[in-house]
Amino acid sequence: CRFVSFFFFWFTDRSSPMLSVCKRTLKTVTGDEEGRGDLCLPLDIIVEILKKLPAKSLVRFRSVSKQWSTIIGSRRDFIDSIVTRSLSHPPPKLPIFIFHHCVPETFFTVSPVFSPTTATDNVVTIPRPSHPSSFHYQYSRGLICCSSSKSHLVTIYNPTTRQVFPLPEIQPPATRRSGLSSCFFGYDPITNQYKVLSIIVNCDEPIPKQTYHVFTLGCQQSWRKVKGIGEDSFPKDYSVCIDGTIYYHANREGGETMLLSFDIRSERFDHVLVPEALLTPMYHQRLVNHLGKLGCIICNRSNTSIWIMDDAGKQEWSRTILCLPNYSVMLLGADVDTFSGATPAGEIYATQCKYFFDKSLYVYYYDMNQNSFRRVHIEGGVPDETKKRRYCVKVFPIHDHVENTVWL
Repeated sequence: CRFVSFFFFWFTDRSSPMLSVCKRTLKTVTGDEEGRGDLCLPLDIIVEILKKLPAKSLVRFRSVSKQWSTIIGSRRDFIDSIVTRSLSHPPPKLPIFIFHHCVPETFFTVSPVFSPTTATDNVVTIPRPSHPSSFHYQYSRGLICCSSSKSHLVTIYNPTTRQVFPLPEIQPPATRRSGLSSCFFGYDPITNQYKVLSIIVNCDEPIPKQTYHVFTLGCQQSWRKVKGIGEDSFPKDYSVCIDGTIYYHANREGGETMLLSFDIRSERFDHVLVPEALLTPMYHQRLVNHLGKLGCIICNRSNTSIWIMDDAGKQEWSRTILCLPNYSVMLLGADVDTFSGATPAGEIYATQCKYFFDKSLYVYYYDMNQNSFRRVHIEGGVPDETKKRRYCVKVFPIHDHVENTVWL
């Protein structure tokens, strides 16, 4: 007889009742020969087993072997299965938040609750901190992009793996002191590529000029110059990425507003046809992903409305005036950043742009179909009295977060 022993490991979090390590022994008869050996599982079986494990366990098990590390962090079909599984779960009652801590040791945390200390998970320190208003956060399919219009530094962060990936600087410090940059981030599902678009305005010139740069995650370790829109324009900070296209507002030199698009796959810019109402100055204007369609929320002194591009090919738009119950979001207070996004369920939400600990921290939601308004309190601690005097936090909610094991 020959006895073949192998270990079949079924890994889960320690808190799970499924935790077990099973040792199985197989007995095969091959004449009078006896021996012992290890039987390896086929690769496809290993992959299927790993697909059933929690993301936290998968992150730990990258260290088991080089093969496992490649499967978990680089294999597209495996990563897609983890993302799809995450999307299939019921949406959480509360989003996760990016808390930008505006203190001398500037950092941000990612969590469903607030903590004023760095003694927590998911803490990312920001080098060379600049003014807090210059920082901008964008989220796409499991990854966070942190950028600053003044420091020209860009950092990619994966909350699932807790990996921090700082991108190289586009220009040396001596040549960018008077330049401003706008950074946009998105994912193309066809090519399975994340790209960062950076538009730098050189203010040293008599007439400021723009240069356009693209960084592709996982393909190279440097920025590439790309052809721009073909006319001088000054991009605004906020953008939205839908189905592989980044949309953002920009101003022409004369001050006229326009809506531009950047196709991640072809790296081409285009103008987007919009109603005249979207080109006039507003108290507040924000692009959103509303149920998979490009939307633009506009606020003025008389009303708040949302324009939705119903047909992306024909670029046809429709408008809905929001019948806010009894008051406009602007009346919630100067610390509320009016409407700043939309949830996967179609609710639009507003956040407090800065939190100074003198009152509770809330996220406000409006359901257009039900004409209902609600608010959600963000739980968390409060810094000590010494820090309170110089401490504030900017809040960026993420309502469509998915687990993603991609390794940057």
